[in-house]
Amino acid sequence: MEVYNKNRDKNNSMHDEIREQNAKLRDAPLKDKAAYFKEYYLKTTIAAVIVIALVGYLAYSILTAPSDTAFAAFFYNDIGDSSSTELIDGFTSYMNIDTKKHDAYIDATMNYYPDRNDYDIYMGLEKAMAVLSTGELDVIVGDTATIDYFTHCDCLHDITTVLPDDLLTQFGDRLYYAETGETKELVPVGVYVTDAPKLNQYYYHDDMETIMTFVVNSNSMDNAIAFLRYIYME
Repeated sequence: MEVYNKNRDKNNSMHDEIREQNAKLRDAPLKDKAAYFKEYYLKTTIAAVIVIALVGYLAYSILTAPSDTAFAAFFYNDIGDSSSTELIDGFTSYMNIDTKKHDAYIDATMNYYPDRNDYDIYMGLEKAMAVLSTGELDVIVGDTATIDYFTHCDCLHDITTVLPDDLLTQFGDRLYYAETGETKELVPVGVYVTDAPKLNQYYYHDDMETIMTFVVNSNSMDNAIAFLRYIYME
């Protein structure tokens, strides 16, 4: 027995209307077809294209992004050209780092002044702590106030435990000692690199001694040590 569908007439009417419209468009002039498309389908098509393009872009970015960070450094209170990439470009070339597969960067936009309490400095420290927590950051370069701050946070290596013997000999009289956060004892956490040729070529500090340090949870300590060697190459 046929069950009566009270929406059947309405459904048939909609179906018939669509079929009728398609029949009319089949023989309609091109401008009428274009007008019909614009009226009923253009917005939906544009939205679909945007969504597809966005998904494609995200997929491409994920698939082609560097798989990890081979080297990362924060340079504090630098008054050189913070947008310059010549130093990191030279280092990645020297180390044969494939920057299509591995990220490498120097962030020279960071600032820390203990006598200032402004928003940019606070946000910079928040950024530093976030990157430190990932193990991505390898090197911090800055003045004594900056290095003291990160030493108090127990973020820096005793440099005598990470440098090879030849570098300890080279920098033995240029170690920087700072008071640690827990024991308050003085520990050699950095080396003075004010006279590094490549550092002075691209970055510089005003009326201060520049200190280079190594982050305790660095994932790329070998590259960090190689960077110290590199900045002294003529």
